[in-house]
Amino acid sequence: MNLDLRPLTVSEFLDRTFSIYRHRFLLFVALMSPQAVLSLGATLLWTTLTSPAQLDPGSDPFSLAPFLVSAGAAIVVFVIIHWVLYVIGLGATAAAVSDLHGRMSPDAASAFGAARRRVGPLLWLTLLMGLRLGGVALACFALPIGLLFGAGNAFKPGAAPSAMAIAGLVLLMFAFLAATVLIIFMSMRYALSIPAVMLEPIGGGAGLARSVRLTRGLLLRVFLLMICATIVAYAAMMILQMPFMVGMIVVGPETRTGFWLNMIATTTGTAGQTLTAPIAAIGVSVLYFEARVRHEALDLQVMTEALAPGGPAGIPPGLAAAPPPLPH
Repeated sequence: MNLDLRPLTVSEFLDRTFSIYRHRFLLFVALMSPQAVLSLGATLLWTTLTSPAQLDPGSDPFSLAPFLVSAGAAIVVFVIIHWVLYVIGLGATAAAVSDLHGRMSPDAASAFGAARRRVGPLLWLTLLMGLRLGGVALACFALPIGLLFGAGNAFKPGAAPSAMAIAGLVLLMFAFLAATVLIIFMSMRYALSIPAVMLEPIGGGAGLARSVRLTRGLLLRVFLLMICATIVAYAAMMILQMPFMVGMIVVGPETRTGFWLNMIATTTGTAGQTLTAPIAAIGVSVLYFEARVRHEALDLQVMTEALAPGGPAGIPPGLAAAPPPLPH
């Protein structure tokens, strides 16, 4: 693959993303697989423990309290471990794409090693991102939910809905639309933060700000990448998981056959997610390099360093020190 540093058209950007995915398929699937394997194991265990065949409908509800407490603690531990593994997978993918742009041959061990060295900033970045997106959703829904709670008596049987309740319902629909649009827009602006923090000596907050600057004029490409990755993921789900889900519904989830069909559907669904997850991660890493070429002339910077006496012939461009921030 010739991953030369130059401005790309939209079609070239998507073609490069899928070419990297196709030529290094096993590598990138391996980089994104640890969190998928953990998720699969946890899901299969939960499905087994909560299946109708394992639960006694006539048992005392209070006897389930120890199980529920243990399950709650296990879920918290699972979420934390899954978060760490997912972030490491994203960072490793960015490192591997950087090696390819530097005309180096990436491998899983070196990519995971690079990601582990940056796991702290990456976790802080994703936490900040989640808090910001969650804050936007909370701000959008605060007023309509407050109105609905204030008009709680209006929803009693036989009571006429009050003006406050009607206003709350109307605002709730607009809030859902506004939150969806804002979260998608913010996610697009933050899309390059993972490769920025992974490949540059910056922290989480600086990574978000840098991504906002680098995505200027490139949001359409981020949106197209999200659409393509989503379509591929759903297509994989339809092919690999849906037949078993339909079979489970037909025979009944409470039957033994339905239980095993559900287990197979869970396994194939996770496999589909694992096979398609690298596409978006590769795409944002490719776009990161193109954004630096467009906004910061990274291609000229790398060429100058390579031509300098004693300069390396093929440095990974993302690992080079970032230039001064773009003007606001």
